[in-house]
Amino acid sequence: MRRWIVWGCVLAGAAIALLASLRAFADSTAEDAVIAVEHARTNALIQGNLAMLDRIEGSDVTYTHASGKRDTKDTYLDAIRSGTLKYVSWQPIEMHARIYGNTAVLNGVYAIQAYDHRVTTDLINIKAIFLTIYVKRDGRWQQVAWQTTKIPDAPSGN
Repeated sequence: MRRWIVWGCVLAGAAIALLASLRAFADSTAEDAVIAVEHARTNALIQGNLAMLDRIEGSDVTYTHASGKRDTKDTYLDAIRSGTLKYVSWQPIEMHARIYGNTAVLNGVYAIQAYDHRVTTDLINIKAIFLTIYVKRDGRWQQVAWQTTKIPDAPSGN
């Protein structure tokens, strides 16, 4: 009888360890998937691929630029469509993803070059800290929030 109890405990421990490792694998797979969607989004921004952006961005997305300019999905896509907003380059410097069920939080740093004639006629060339949130809907990740903060330029001189 004692032998069965020991084996039962061993099997229960193994099952718990297996479930924990499967959960870690599922989280890392979800992290990779949402990072891939984020890369697809930034590539679509550079290419002006509105169909891809429409698919990735949720209808309820809130978009806050480093300039303080805020957009809805409609105003954001309209600005890209009209050429008022044109992304030249969007390079990740650092990116982290965390998964909380059907929600993903990404943060890090991007180097961004863009023209946003709603703000300035000059080329915007910044490094920005970002925070974005994705929600898994109908089996795919959709962006629902975006916020960037410009990293100040290093002071010149001494």
